[in-house]
Amino acid sequence: MKNTNHFLNSLAVKFNSLDLRNYAIVSLLVLWVGTAFSIALMEISVVCGLIFWMGWKIQLKTVAMPSLPSPNAAIGATDTGFTPNAYGNIKAPLGAQSNKIDWTLWIPLALFCVMVIASFFTSEYPKQSFRGLYKIAKPLLVFFMLGNLFGDPRSQKRFDTVFLLTFLVMTIDCSIQYAFGKDLLRLCPAQNSSAGIRLPGPFGSFSKMASYLILAIPVFAMQCWTQFIQPDHRRKGYYQLILTLSGILLLYLTRSRGPVLALGLSFAALFIYNRWFKTLGIVGLLCLSFLNFAPRGMIVHLDAQNKEQSIVERVELWKRAWNVIEAKPWLGTGINTYNDAHEKYDKEKNWRVRGYYAHNGYLQLGAEIGIPGILFFLIFLFMFFRRSLQAANQVRGSPEELLQLGLLVGLLSFLLYAAVDNNLQSPPSIMMFWYLAGILMGRISASQATRDTPGILNGNVTA
Repeated sequence: MKNTNHFLNSLAVKFNSLDLRNYAIVSLLVLWVGTAFSIALMEISVVCGLIFWMGWKIQLKTVAMPSLPSPNAAIGATDTGFTPNAYGNIKAPLGAQSNKIDWTLWIPLALFCVMVIASFFTSEYPKQSFRGLYKIAKPLLVFFMLGNLFGDPRSQKRFDTVFLLTFLVMTIDCSIQYAFGKDLLRLCPAQNSSAGIRLPGPFGSFSKMASYLILAIPVFAMQCWTQFIQPDHRRKGYYQLILTLSGILLLYLTRSRGPVLALGLSFAALFIYNRWFKTLGIVGLLCLSFLNFAPRGMIVHLDAQNKEQSIVERVELWKRAWNVIEAKPWLGTGINTYNDAHEKYDKEKNWRVRGYYAHNGYLQLGAEIGIPGILFFLIFLFMFFRRSLQAANQVRGSPEELLQLGLLVGLLSFLLYAAVDNNLQSPPSIMMFWYLAGILMGRISASQATRDTPGILNGNVTA
């Protein structure tokens, strides 16, 4: 019996000596790389990150239980018990230790999840809905893990480094795609159009590429601003400016109007919110100047009937989605079933764009899980942005405020773009959204826990 206890206690010590928090962080950093370059890598890193994160949580519970005997007690020595100080790698970050549960934020998200699950049980296509549950659960779990793990400066800096390196690799890969017709990493081809060469990047899709860029560009832009307002860091500001302009150029080369418009509206909202009216005017004039030089095929898409093709087709797609919502208003057709189910509810049977997704993430989600579900999702988004703006105001005037606002502008751009495309339903794109939302939550938790402590929020915000 004593030998068994000794073995179990030794096993517990070995388990607690593992730096599972660090393994979880590394897995999630790899996940960000996977969203851009490899679906398989993304899937593997989600599973690894979840396992390591759950193991770390078990470690936290274990070291918090003083009644557990230490391994020394099994051989007759003094029982000191496990403590967080005994295993420094188990210690929770400051943000996770101090963060209080905001029920106004989490209750709508929980109710949204309940409606998603309910739609599965009433689904017209159970197999597709089962996959849909997995598609919804993955990014939400990542969101929660990131908010919990990235609440300290060291892990945030590690993410900043991976974020920068991923963007640089993608920029090089897109340059190769533009020059030689295919990218190097996944051999995705560039495409010719009336507006010129279109770059889908390593994503293989203009929509996914644009979704990534409108999330990344505001981060680099606000970091550029942060560096320029600090005389000692102005040289770094030029590097950030190059990154911002590179991102804008790549976004232009996708030849996609929706994400460009979404990004512009999000920056306009930021300028108005901060009362930066001069900046709004200057950027507005630059955008108007750009219209004079942009290819006409990028600004206007005419069909054979000389109508604006994208707008006319989207109106028809939205009508079909609304027909589904009218027919199934409470629980929808089941999560992840729109493409299979919408035809039977189509009243008009218009010949345009048959068998397409709704090209409006909110209408499609409402058709799949019902009106209550999409309302809970929208309430969560409202509360999330409300809390984020309140947190940014608490660090007003600091570099941390600008960085949080940069993340927030990217998230807003993504959500605006979702009104005219399917990025809410694309696994890599929605993972990127929830990933950066989790990073923002981690920064908010950390800044709230330390805003009264001198020297925590320093001015060195780096990519």
